[in-house]
Amino acid sequence: MKFRNSLLILLFIVFFVTFLAGCATVQPWERERLSDPYMMFDENPLDKGSQLHFLFIREGTEGGDGSQSGGCGCG
Repeated sequence: MKFRNSLLILLFIVFFVTFLAGCATVQPWERERLSDPYMMFDENPLDKGSQLHFLFIREGTEGGDGSQSGGCGCG
């Protein structure tokens, strides 16, 4: 039982230290590096957004905001 308690405490300390190591404050001059286009997942975010918009309207999962319609895009 004593071994189990010490193991739990050790695991908690390791988890806590790992959690704190992941926290970092990013300074304004360091944000330029993070907003580099190479850090983007999509090559063309505008094209990806229009494709998703078309897909959502076609599925009926988006739309209907601003007018009385069923979300089919025929508004």
